[in-house]
Amino acid sequence: MSKFYLNVCLPPTALGDLRAALDAVMAPFNINLPDDEWNPNGEWDWWHIDADDEDGFAVRPEFDDDPRLIHEPTHPAGQPRARRPLRCDGGPRGLLDFEATKARAVDEARARWQAEQQDFARLVADHPSAEPLSTFLERHRANSESYPREQAVADHHAQPLVRALNHRSAWERYPNLGLWVLGPESDPIAHFTRDIQPDLDRAASWALATTALLTLDGQWIEEDRPGPFTNVLPGEEPSAAYARQTTAYLDGLREDCIVVRLLCHC
Repeated sequence: MSKFYLNVCLPPTALGDLRAALDAVMAPFNINLPDDEWNPNGEWDWWHIDADDEDGFAVRPEFDDDPRLIHEPTHPAGQPRARRPLRCDGGPRGLLDFEATKARAVDEARARWQAEQQDFARLVADHPSAEPLSTFLERHRANSESYPREQAVADHHAQPLVRALNHRSAWERYPNLGLWVLGPESDPIAHFTRDIQPDLDRAASWALATTALLTLDGQWIEEDRPGPFTNVLPGEEPSAAYARQTTAYLDGLREDCIVVRLLCHC
């Protein structure tokens, strides 16, 4: 059993009775059919309007008091839920500030990276310099018989700087670096010296995308069930292709179409 977020797209008329409209479009994906039959197309056993208090849709400032915006007043368990300014659970596409939602996600990703880099600089100052795994693998490829891959990985992991990330004390001194479980492909040096731009691009593409999307014509779309979203760019991961095409779909909706985010359980 797990929870996930779903973006649901509805026609403008849905605001007349939002709950009824959601019930209708969600019904084909209810795990439990009448008479306790199992639904092979089932995706959820309960859902609740909830775009998450931290990651909800940004609202264009001039529409913050617009009654067409969707603000669910309770949490799934029934506790009261405060309304946050310039945030909502959905509404007409034209009232939602998708660009601000993306910008916020990018700013948060940049802040996480900056905090990580500060801790990494502290780690580097505390230990002798270290080489990435690729350096040891180059030596292995140059002479694989006398320098097996297992030895290359072991030598990489044996560096004091790398070893420090595998010790519980890393949580205390370098909290933004995490505690690394070192495996045959682990390369914290390459990770912490990476280019930030792919992180920012990923944050922007996932700012609007959720685990699943229910389109205007009733198609349930996921990463492993992409429906019409089959355009995968060269070298692009399926998850990135899904997020990119989901975002493009939402960006392309008419301004009066309704987008609402649900928290689902399955």
